[in-house]
Amino acid sequence: MNKNKLLLIECEMKGPKGHFLDNLIESTKSFEKKLKVYWILNRKFNNEGSYIPKYIKIYKSISTNKFYRKKNKLLYILEEFFLFFVNIYNIFYFSLFFLKKKNFVNYFIALKSNYFLLPKYFSSFYKTFISLKFSKKDHVFFQTARRKDMALINFLIKIDKNHPNFHIRVMLPPKIRFKGFFYYIKEIDEQLKFNRAFVYLFGDFTHKLFLKNSISKIGILKSNIPWSFYTRKLKKKNHVIGFMGNARKAKGFHLLPELIKTLENKNNNLKYIIQFSNVSDDLIDAKKELYEMAKNNKRIVIIEKYCDYQQFRNILKRIDIMPIIHQANEINTITSGTMYSCLSHEIPIIIPEGTTFLNNILKFKSFEKANNLKQYANKILQISNNYNFYLRNIKLNSRILRLILKNDPLKKNILS
Repeated sequence: MNKNKLLLIECEMKGPKGHFLDNLIESTKSFEKKLKVYWILNRKFNNEGSYIPKYIKIYKSISTNKFYRKKNKLLYILEEFFLFFVNIYNIFYFSLFFLKKKNFVNYFIALKSNYFLLPKYFSSFYKTFISLKFSKKDHVFFQTARRKDMALINFLIKIDKNHPNFHIRVMLPPKIRFKGFFYYIKEIDEQLKFNRAFVYLFGDFTHKLFLKNSISKIGILKSNIPWSFYTRKLKKKNHVIGFMGNARKAKGFHLLPELIKTLENKNNNLKYIIQFSNVSDDLIDAKKELYEMAKNNKRIVIIEKYCDYQQFRNILKRIDIMPIIHQANEINTITSGTMYSCLSHEIPIIIPEGTTFLNNILKFKSFEKANNLKQYANKILQISNNYNFYLRNIKLNSRILRLILKNDPLKKNILS
């Protein structure tokens, strides 16, 4: 029996760093047994030796800006100016293409809905897309949808009434602006109503924002990221305290030296794993201090590099307690991949007071809350001294997540 197809798309990703490749791999592992999986990626994508699943077909065809606005504003503007004229040429080229295909009316409607411009990715994306010959039973999943992705989705929907099902995952709350994200949500409202397109949101704040700015309120769903799980064994002493991810002030990286000193003054049996990358200039001193501390303390392990899918999960397996030193408002608004990772890998956590993210899952007392660094240190010791209690409860909460994922709307809509 032939499998239906699933196309996973990441337009902007040019390297393995960040959550983008990780999420692609998670989605692939979630669906590869029942669907034939393809990836369409940026032309410049280089996995740099990172882990990539076997048995998937990868197409690198999407063309994006060579220059980033933040890095080189002048060259970015010149490139945008050049691409504007390329876009005009492509409009005429595809006019002839769809005339020949006897589909010019739908093309014109799509063009009009995008203010008579082709979506940024369309020209480099479309030929690969149609070569895969999708049917209405197949699925296209935009892993991390941005405004440019929404313009492309709207266009693909309008030029082909027999299009595959579109699944659109939004990780961060988009800005409300002219011809922005919500403009395209309204443009595809009919497809949302008739279950031909779906929008998936990770946090409560973003979900409420979308409901407020959509038309029919249908097809806009809360969904968890597909995730791998780990069953943790009880360890009675020498617990490992962890920090993982980009070194940012918002994540409390600059507070780590003081936190470790405070803990060391109270308990010298703890161990530490600090994995980070992308250190900004204002955190160089904190980084140097951590390295100096590690020279004199073999229980402090520093891993300064990007970790791929397998490496990241192997480090999570070694961590017993994770302090998450974000601001509560940031966690509630933008969400926290670290909290989610700890839940699936059965790691008790300390989170800031006022955190409501994952309240629907953290039903059992597998965590503590803190307001300041001293409280974080005390809560870490509290969990370490009563680890059996917190581990038992994080296992119960992890089981809740497993049950939720079984009925997750993303999974059900793709496999139905």
